[in-house]
Amino acid sequence: MKYKFKKNEYLLESGEIFYEIGVDRESLDKNIFSLSYINWHGWTVGEAQMIIDESLKLTDKEIYDYVVPGTELTISVDKDYVYFFDWRTPQEEEDFSWTFNEFIDFMEAFKVFISKNTSTN
Repeated sequence: MKYKFKKNEYLLESGEIFYEIGVDRESLDKNIFSLSYINWHGWTVGEAQMIIDESLKLTDKEIYDYVVPGTELTISVDKDYVYFFDWRTPQEEEDFSWTFNEFIDFMEAFKVFISKNTSTN
């Protein structure tokens, strides 16, 4: 699982600078490239913590689905695995999956990165 968090900066035509928090697309292996669609300007520590909390409280066969706002990336969580679906890709099955613990570790690290790279949480 190779990725690197990044605060992506974009210069708008108006001269304003626009930021997205997410991952560095160039750091991603081809098999997890759809993770790049986690990039979003609205990430807060609270949003990341909500995903962690909703995931941790799952029981039995429950599933928690999270769609990254403004994207086609759906993260589908159950107690064993987490499936990433980019609805732009042609296949119907997931683009990739992680174990539940891999996902929670990712989200905890992502939450720390968000905290260090946003002014309002």
